[in-house]
Amino acid sequence: MKKLLQVLEKTILDYELLGRGDKILVAVSGGPDSIALLHAFVSLRDKYGWQLAAAHVNHEFRGKSAVEDSMYVEEMCRKFKVPCYVTSINVPWVIEETGLNPQEAAREVRYNYLKKIAADIGGATIATAHHADDQVETVLMRLVRGTGIEGLAGIPIWRKEGDIKIIRPLLEVTRRQIEAYCEENNLNPRHDPSNFKGKYLRNRIRLQLVPLLKEENPALTDAITHLTAVASAENTYMEQESIAAAKAIIEEENQNKMVINQNGFLAYHVALQRRMIKLILSYLSGQLGEIGFAHIEKIRELIKGDHPSARLILPHGLQVQREYHRIIFSSITESVLTSSFCYPLNIPGRTYIPEINRTFNCFYGDAKGNTGSSVAVFDPSGIKGKLYVRPRRAGDRMTIQGMNGSKKVKDIFIDEKIPRTMRDILPIVTDEQNILWIPGVKRSNECLYTAGTGPLLYVEVE
Repeated sequence: MKKLLQVLEKTILDYELLGRGDKILVAVSGGPDSIALLHAFVSLRDKYGWQLAAAHVNHEFRGKSAVEDSMYVEEMCRKFKVPCYVTSINVPWVIEETGLNPQEAAREVRYNYLKKIAADIGGATIATAHHADDQVETVLMRLVRGTGIEGLAGIPIWRKEGDIKIIRPLLEVTRRQIEAYCEENNLNPRHDPSNFKGKYLRNRIRLQLVPLLKEENPALTDAITHLTAVASAENTYMEQESIAAAKAIIEEENQNKMVINQNGFLAYHVALQRRMIKLILSYLSGQLGEIGFAHIEKIRELIKGDHPSARLILPHGLQVQREYHRIIFSSITESVLTSSFCYPLNIPGRTYIPEINRTFNCFYGDAKGNTGSSVAVFDPSGIKGKLYVRPRRAGDRMTIQGMNGSKKVKDIFIDEKIPRTMRDILPIVTDEQNILWIPGVKRSNECLYTAGTGPLLYVEVE
């Protein structure tokens, strides 16, 4: 069995994941995978002149155990002489606010933090510890739930999010190699007990399905690794072909509408037809979570139909219409659709919200009098937990400054004559219990400052 360090180094070179002297931010949970990755990078640091840092997020799911994980990560980073960035975020509260499931919410806040730190330290490449067995579990999960060739491509070995590159240099390393590496180097990593519970599909696949499949094929990991390599290459090729095909049949397009030629569409192979439909819907909505194979096939049937007009309503506020030989894909929402988001504010510091292209600047200071509609002043002692920025949610209520009782945010928007198209993109500042401020609209009665209060917390929208 090859050593982890050999496989890691070969993967980095084969896929050109890193260059000499690069800055690397390693995502470290404290478990075997991420601790092995951090130690391996430390071992190669001098050879390649890499500048290393580590980041850890306590998701506040496991109380004392999670705090001990954070302490362990900090201890290991001190031992390895690696700068360490640690934060604690109330993910159970984020789940309640956004409606995301626990794994999605934890992933979102974790990657938001990683991207922030990577940018703060000068555009570092983020390295995560996904490995070959994670790849097996991911592909099997997608097969169970239903997927296409995109899903079979598995976890990409690298991707870009804006200017930040995210790499998975352990994707060709197995869990056995990781465990052996930790033992050989006396790393004594932490273990998350939730990984051994059958509550989540991934765990059931790891603990029950994979052992059964390995009885049939002991080389299952290699087989699926080869499958993802083939599927990834073919998926990239098909994506390029579908983009070229769609461009050839588009008759009209803007941010909310795309019109294609019916006959031009039908001239292409069914594989490209499905790809083009997904490409167009993704362009209009930015998300395809609830749109599956059945939706795609209904759209194809609508396009092929003989009747001169037809209409199909889709999830995410989308519709498809046929008007003779024109096929019209469009958004039918009355408000701008944005993805769920919930960002903790850096205090003091700046927080960029990409979904609405706004930056929040938080700082402490003394009373200045009138600060205008783009700045709110809070008594820090009244804030419950952290401050967050998010869009409105169904049922939101707020206690308006100068009034008794609370009022629905929806009614506040109506009273203030906020256009429908703006209501879902207006940011709302909350703590972990109450809405504190809707910038440019209303301030709440919560956390007001009085004479003699200080220092004060200023939150400014840029």
